[in-house]
Amino acid sequence: DNSREVGAYLEAGLNKLKDKYDCIGDVRGLGMMLGVEFVTDKASLTPDAELRDRIEMACFNKGLILLGCGSNSIRWSPPLILEKAHVDVALEIFEEAIVASI
Repeated sequence: DNSREVGAYLEAGLNKLKDKYDCIGDVRGLGMMLGVEFVTDKASLTPDAELRDRIEMACFNKGLILLGCGSNSIRWSPPLILEKAHVDVALEIFEEAIVASI
């Protein structure tokens, strides 16, 4: 139940970032296993592997460990005991990393 509830909360937060930043082409997944795809722009959806790498390292440097996945995506795979308060902190770090990297 927690995975479904907190996963939906995380996905909603990531989709808000997708709506806010043109560099996020897609958010997809199930439960807490989610992927965020980085692109040069939403019109062409051209993969942006370099941006993904910069964001991944910026998150790591702020204490958020995320995994690169494929050529241009970041995989979210948190522990199943994750709480909404933790999601809020992670999304804040993730957004700061995006802003610093674009």
